Amino acid sequence: MFDPLSLVLIFPGATKTPVETVSRFYGDGVRYKAKLIGVDPVPEAQGDKMCWDSMMKLKGFEAAARKQGKHKQRVWLKISSTGVKIVDERTGICSN
Repeated sequence: MFDPLSLVLIFPGATKTPVETVSRFYGDGVRYKAKLIGVDPVPEAQGDKMCWDSMMKLKGFEAAARKQGKHKQRVWLKISSTGVKIVDERTGICSN
């Protein structure tokens, strides 16, 4: 699960207070434009090697799809205090 409080540690020189930094994740939260290379269920929610292995597997699938002329799916990554959502940019359908 994403921890909004970790943003305070990542950006210690920020001018906003921790309360202001965390408050933007309440309600609708923050959204980022992204391209989805794939979704892979993992046995644990942590671990650098597990993340690396999963990402390399998905990048291999994506490279094979690119050779067939397929494009990556454009999505919005919505991060809020309730969790992380992946929303298709064209249809607006939440995929998780």
